[in-house]
Amino acid sequence: MAPPPADSRRPAAGYAAGGSGGSAIASLTGYTVALATEQRRPALAAPLEEAGAKVVAVQALRVVAQPDGGELRTATEQCLAVPIDELIVTSPFGFRSWLASARGWHLADRLAAAFGRARLLARDGAAADSLREIGLREIWSTAAASTDELLRYLLTRPVAGRRIVVQVDTPSLRELCRALRRRGADVVEVPTCRTFPPSHAEHLRRLADQLIRRQVDAVALTSPEATGNLLEQAERDQRLPVLLNALCDEATVVCLGPLTAAALVTQGVRPLVGPVGYTDDLVATLIAALPTNAVRVALRHHRLEIRGQAVIVDDRLIPVQPVPIAVLRTLARSPGRVMSCADIRRNIRTGSAVDDHAIEVAISRLRRTLNGTRLIHTVMRRGYRLAS
Repeated sequence: MAPPPADSRRPAAGYAAGGSGGSAIASLTGYTVALATEQRRPALAAPLEEAGAKVVAVQALRVVAQPDGGELRTATEQCLAVPIDELIVTSPFGFRSWLASARGWHLADRLAAAFGRARLLARDGAAADSLREIGLREIWSTAAASTDELLRYLLTRPVAGRRIVVQVDTPSLRELCRALRRRGADVVEVPTCRTFPPSHAEHLRRLADQLIRRQVDAVALTSPEATGNLLEQAERDQRLPVLLNALCDEATVVCLGPLTAAALVTQGVRPLVGPVGYTDDLVATLIAALPTNAVRVALRHHRLEIRGQAVIVDDRLIPVQPVPIAVLRTLARSPGRVMSCADIRRNIRTGSAVDDHAIEVAISRLRRTLNGTRLIHTVMRRGYRLAS
């Protein structure tokens, strides 16, 4: 039995490629986005790639389907303390593990009876089957077969004062549980998994390095643990201040929800935060926010748009390396103004030390890369300027 479809506010329309100046270049082409999740290939990479972004997936935590016995027992006793209005089952393996633990505590029969008086919502057919195994029959689900859709449906209904039990099989679900509480629901989170840092700290070190060197234009954080692991690894490597500077400067930081953002906010970073905690909202936020970071200049003979890792001259996309594009971005923010190497150094953000020679090399590379445009002029003994 399926509940009526919720008003999902899906951002599918935002995935349409939008060009520069009417061209066919996709809206995120030229940007690199890092996804810090528990998966090596998260599902939210696909819509970002469809919008043109280069996606770097980073395993920022490990999720093990092995609950902490003490936390699980505490949650089970909370379930039995007050009648349950809704039960959300998100994974068959985790649900069966919960019941197996309850049998060891001689609580399984009481738990099944409590479930029998509740409305049952299962993520998919396999989750529904795990409920049928204990004799339950009337089970609700959604056509999308996703936990987000179940919670989305509940969040469109009056939930104030209702007791909702959520089997939490991934840390990102805590954001949606928070959203239910904010609407007045009494939510019991039943953790059927545990989280750990990634097996190899090099994953987090590489992400921090890419952010510091401005090789990544945005980072999406999908759980409090992903945020915490990134910051803790940077602190262990004595790179936390420089990482925070990078996150405050030109990198776009998007968090799944307020819980995911909390550790960053404490450190003075102001990330973009999803309003509820849906992953498709996070994707829509990225797709809307990244194009606003481009520097656009209308010159006499050309239209120039500087994106994260590429330049669009008229309707032509040209990939550019980090230091040269940082120099070009600095010049483009004051078109026509002559800037010395010292001026450029003061305004450039590359994450690494840049001297006069490096700026001269970057200018030379830009001229080769932008061959035929004559966008950068040299003013003898004074510096460089972007043609106005």
